[in-house]
Amino acid sequence: HISKLVLSLSTLSTFVDTSSTSTCSTILPFVGTVVASYLDHPSVEVRQEAALTCCRMLLPSNTANKLYTKNGINKRIRKNNLKPTPVPRSPGPSGQVVEQVLYKLLRVAVSDPSPEVRHCMILALDSRYDRYLCQAHHVSTLFLLVQDEVFAIRANALKLLGRLAVMNPAYVLPSLRQVLMRIILELQCNGDTGVRELATRTLIVFLRASALQRLVRPFLRSLVAVLPLKNVAPRLAAAALEALGELALVVRGGMKPWLSELIPHIIQTMKDQSSVSKQQTSLRTLGQLVGATGYVITPYLAYPNLMPIAVAVLPGTKNAPWNLRCEVLRTFGILGALDPQKLTAVTDSN
Repeated sequence: HISKLVLSLSTLSTFVDTSSTSTCSTILPFVGTVVASYLDHPSVEVRQEAALTCCRMLLPSNTANKLYTKNGINKRIRKNNLKPTPVPRSPGPSGQVVEQVLYKLLRVAVSDPSPEVRHCMILALDSRYDRYLCQAHHVSTLFLLVQDEVFAIRANALKLLGRLAVMNPAYVLPSLRQVLMRIILELQCNGDTGVRELATRTLIVFLRASALQRLVRPFLRSLVAVLPLKNVAPRLAAAALEALGELALVVRGGMKPWLSELIPHIIQTMKDQSSVSKQQTSLRTLGQLVGATGYVITPYLAYPNLMPIAVAVLPGTKNAPWNLRCEVLRTFGILGALDPQKLTAVTDSN
């Protein structure tokens, strides 16, 4: 019985690929009354398939594309290089049905006992639904997902809120500022390695969301201070180095006051051959830090051991993976070329 239900829902969701816009609007009441009723089914497989079917049938991809083309948004972005603006929600009964079903889907995303259902639900709410989700009554529900016990759900909820911040910054950004402050407190006050690693990886997601980067600069000093770079487990150290590289890409020249403190630590981390991922992350972070601040060539002179340590990874031995050697070459390209005689003179003097 359950397998037939799952197959029926999956087959139903394929109808929208060949249907016209008017047909998709006609079946909306069916989605709201019949398909959405399976969101409360005892079976996890049925609930998951019902959620995915609702998402596909509420706003099919071809319908969303026609709405965007009709409003001329794609053309305006290409011509004037503007950021996307929210498309008006569908008026009338169709818009009401979408709102009602979307409310049920968000309830599933927040309260379903299965992490798989919650995760697939947050992934299914793609950019087609942004013009609905950016409304205040939906945003408050989405912020509950940032507190989910599963990290993947929290990370994807943060990405979704980053998209919505472009459309409704006045309502989304203040709450996200509180999220950033909570991440800083977890890094500063929590002694558990696992919690600090998850907080660091959450910070990486935060820094990669372009709409949220405006919130980072006021907290720059605090972020640099709380990143767990020293005397920690290798996984946590690698995550902290990755976060440092992303932070450099966001604030650019704002990282210059900390270069003399950070670069010696990164070079020291490059020596650690016990963790290849840690070495690779340190090389990538060095490249991001140098490229973002424009601090090129000078590191060779200020830190004479930088070149020998990095070059030691290059020989084609079986111990050094190819990805690690590629990272060394990429970092050399960012650091720039230096006169060999000048480098030899500095090395000999030290």
